[in-house]
Amino acid sequence: MPETARTPEVEAAMDAYFAASALLDPIRLRIWDTEHLTVTQLRLLGHLFEQEGLSNAELADRLYVTRPSVSALLERLERGGFIRREVAQNDRRGISIWLEPRGREVTANLREEIRRYCAHLMSELSPSELAVFTAAANRFAELGAARRRKDLESGSASP
Repeated sequence: MPETARTPEVEAAMDAYFAASALLDPIRLRIWDTEHLTVTQLRLLGHLFEQEGLSNAELADRLYVTRPSVSALLERLERGGFIRREVAQNDRRGISIWLEPRGREVTANLREEIRRYCAHLMSELSPSELAVFTAAANRFAELGAARRRKDLESGSASP
């Protein structure tokens, strides 16, 4: 990836993003303490929560990791009773990944806890601040998704 100019505004935005992201660390650490799940494992469960039946390759693309890395993540999650792997219905050579009740419960609880916490923090923002925040976050997510598509099309596995 070519070097991008990092203006003071970009640096300030990155600092704000990292500070905001760190606000969720206590919740993620609690999940680590209770369920022994890493952030990457939680992200994988989150993708399955949104769309079950994904393949190893689809999960690797969504997580921006290699297929062998996903296989290792899946092995641990399967041993822990969070997911199950089944032969794909549309391709007997493929494998589809599904959430088990434990994985669905952990993911649903984590999402609800994060949403409750964010709602509490956001209740202090004015409607206009929320509108600006929402627009900027949506734009940031759109740019990230476009970058991901471009990287996947070019065969690049890194962000």
